[in-house]
Amino acid sequence: MITPNESTQCLNLARALDLITASRTVGGIFYVYNAAGHFKSWESFVAEYPLERLQAMVKRRSFKGA
Repeated sequence: MITPNESTQCLNLARALDLITASRTVGGIFYVYNAAGHFKSWESFVAEYPLERLQAMVKRRSFKGA
């Protein structure tokens, strides 16, 4: 189970990595959208991109830019 704090961190990191560009709730389900307009449920997104993976992606990006 992901905590509210972890959800916020995931959402912020995903936006910073340009993995998602928008989000909205439809029928009680939270969805995230990518730049192409494709969407998936938040639960599905977090299963594919857990917090640890997003953090590692940010570290790799920062390392490349150094």
